[in-house]
Amino acid sequence: MCDLTGLEKQKLEKLLGMSSGYVLDFSNKTFSEFVFDSAGRDIYSERYNYGSGSKANRLREFWRQESNDVVGKLMGDILEYGAEGGHFKDKELLSESCTRIVMRLKGIQVPSETAKTEQKDEYAAQQRLRSEALAKLKEDFFQLHAEADRNKAGFDLEKLVHNLFDLFGLKPRQSYRVTGEQIDGSFELEGNVYLLEAKCEGHALPEADLLIFKGKIEGKSTFTRGVFVALNDISAPARDAITRGKPPSFFVMNGHDLLMILGEVVSLTDFLKHRIRLLGDKGRVCVPFAELEKEISMHKKEPHLASR
Repeated sequence: MCDLTGLEKQKLEKLLGMSSGYVLDFSNKTFSEFVFDSAGRDIYSERYNYGSGSKANRLREFWRQESNDVVGKLMGDILEYGAEGGHFKDKELLSESCTRIVMRLKGIQVPSETAKTEQKDEYAAQQRLRSEALAKLKEDFFQLHAEADRNKAGFDLEKLVHNLFDLFGLKPRQSYRVTGEQIDGSFELEGNVYLLEAKCEGHALPEADLLIFKGKIEGKSTFTRGVFVALNDISAPARDAITRGKPPSFFVMNGHDLLMILGEVVSLTDFLKHRIRLLGDKGRVCVPFAELEKEISMHKKEPHLASR
């Protein structure tokens, strides 16, 4: 028997709309399948037949008979289902309170309200500091275009990119030399290392610059990938040539992409993850930012529910 208090039960029942006899939008069939998938129990067995035998009453009996860990597992899954299905709109505080109940049932230490407030304050402070740093980098970005010395502009771009990747905790490495070749830098994302190249030319880059970078990547390992930062993008012939023949091992980030990241339209990590996915799934080296933004938006709206 779980040790849900009367108040905790009231909160869960209110969030799930159980006063009607239902539980969220489950039918008898989907509720039966969901409970079995989550807790390995047959909710329509006689042991849970309480009162009218409605879904809500069977869940109440489930609470009465099962242990904390079993109830915590099922309720956690139901809360996740409800949140992803949009059932808890305008019920954020109640949903948060019920999530804390589930954490307690599972034996997870529930942070105190004071600790939670401190965590939120610390997160907000970190976000402010990041925004301030991005604003400064954005100023540096605009100065690149005004710099008459293009060599200096190139070095400044490398520094800007390094500072940006460092700001997002991607462990960037500054330029270095390997067996006679210059590497502008590298970074780490989700355990994988990517080479970096940055060019600040006043024109769209030709195929030759990309082939040199491709050679640097292919000279490392079969799983090495890269990001080419081309401030003024690459030429149309280069776009065509770089995807012909061998599969591409890098993608291009242009000045507009960089400006959108510095302007906090998208986070650097979200940008990289989606571009890496498009490179892996479709071999896309160049993706217009408007298209990428739509891709990110669609991804966020996709339900992450297993088939019930």
